[in-house]
Amino acid sequence: MPSHRSIRTAACAVAASLALGGPALAASGPDTTIAVSPRIVVSAPATSPVDFPGVSKVRAGRPLPRGWVAISRDVRITRGAEAAYGALRMTCPGAKTWRSGASSGAVGATILDRNARAGKHSVLVMATFSTTQVAIGQVAAGTIYALCR
Repeated sequence: MPSHRSIRTAACAVAASLALGGPALAASGPDTTIAVSPRIVVSAPATSPVDFPGVSKVRAGRPLPRGWVAISRDVRITRGAEAAYGALRMTCPGAKTWRSGASSGAVGATILDRNARAGKHSVLVMATFSTTQVAIGQVAAGTIYALCR
């Protein structure tokens, strides 16, 4: 029985041969485009735009506690023939550090940093959308949030 390493090596060899000399497989249709707004900073005592997982003090529609800041960036993904996603960095202002993240609308957020934890000044996030709910040519729009303290 072949080992996992030999199977992985064979798969990589097949992928490399297709990439270098195999037939080109191009998606026919428009490209996926992604637009990201500049960040917006909401500081206490303004109201929190969303609930942040793991932080019971911060709830949507209630004032942010003293010292807390919510960062937001609007994202619009126009789906093309081939689905694509975009990465963006959520950076806390000044000496504040990342505590939690959230998203709203038709855009989701996935943390890409391997060491994402409270205490980092910035976190790399991938903006995603549901390929089953957004057809080619449609727009997935939403907001990605970071909570800082």
